[in-house]
Amino acid sequence: MFRIGIDIGGTKIKCGLFSQRNQLLYIEEIQTPKHAIVEQIISTLKTLIAGKQILGIGVASAGIVDFKQGMITSATNLPSLEKVPLKDLLEMTFHVPVIVDNDANCAALAEGVAGRARSVSNYICITLGTGIGGGIIHNKRLVHGKNGFSGEVGHMSIFPDGIPCNCGKKGCWEKYASGKALERMIQSDPHLVSKKFTPKQVFERYVEDGASRKIIDQFIEYLSIGIVNLQYLIDPEMIVVGGGVINSSEQWWDALLKKVANTSSIPVNLQQAELKNDASMIGANLLINNDLVVSN
Repeated sequence: MFRIGIDIGGTKIKCGLFSQRNQLLYIEEIQTPKHAIVEQIISTLKTLIAGKQILGIGVASAGIVDFKQGMITSATNLPSLEKVPLKDLLEMTFHVPVIVDNDANCAALAEGVAGRARSVSNYICITLGTGIGGGIIHNKRLVHGKNGFSGEVGHMSIFPDGIPCNCGKKGCWEKYASGKALERMIQSDPHLVSKKFTPKQVFERYVEDGASRKIIDQFIEYLSIGIVNLQYLIDPEMIVVGGGVINSSEQWWDALLKKVANTSSIPVNLQQAELKNDASMIGANLLINNDLVVSN
């Protein structure tokens, strides 16, 4: 018997075949189409399953997910999936249980079972990418909250009169401490614009280039504000930081640790995620184990 874990992103979709012991056996990766996403997923799964007995399918998706209904209610990068009954369509096709959840929630689940947070029971996982996502684990179980929005930490307001966000508010954390925020900060610096530096190049030049260091120090300050707020709110045993931005952390991680320590008056156990780009897909597979999931 096998399980399927799917990670739906704005640029690619990864479908993984897992054993009952959570061992990843095979990955099928495709580009995310602009339209007919569900049809493409079904076609890929039929090839991946190919007569195997499947216990269930877990789906991790970017955007705001209605966990109970099993659909994406809002996703900037996946507009053709909004309000599509994904759970129902997959269950009708494959006749197995299907669970759909936010990709950051799934990453958090994975880090606790097979990643950095294995040793703790209460932690928060933050994903730094285009925006900022988050997942909250309490007593080794995933927390969704009353309306399913638990962990939407990117939309905590850190500057009430700050930069407008797509969510309709101003000053959201992800407008200051995400990959998109970093791109905006680079564009505001004539020196970096003239050099056509990418965020990756700015991170790499953190030590040697004054303009890059100024930008990254500001980024670190904004990032630390949100991290410390989360520590004060829940006081978890650990805060795990993952997502694409963390791939460049070799240059700036120590500076972040120092900033957080100087900002918070209580201890913060800040750790880097272990599972990298496969975290959400691994966590999607783990959704099939209902003991790990709580809906409120």
